[in-house]
Amino acid sequence: MTHYNTRGAAPLKATPRREGGEGGTPITIGNKVRLGANVLVLPGVTIGDNTVVGTGSVVTRNLPANVIAVGNPARVYRDLPTDT
Repeated sequence: MTHYNTRGAAPLKATPRREGGEGGTPITIGNKVRLGANVLVLPGVTIGDNTVVGTGSVVTRNLPANVIAVGNPARVYRDLPTDT
């Protein structure tokens, strides 16, 4: 692969995925999680069980279980009642 810029060509070496070239920290999503449209979850984030993430939110940190989170960055808006 060659990347062209205003100073000339600079060869870039791309490592295929099968050789471990791409990777990241896994995202963990709990049970009964609801994500609105266009939600972005960053690498390494854990979303707890029964959590709702609002439309367009950007999840940058772990979210606990049984909450509603919204915004950029996503923050806990309120707790959800738990079934006892």
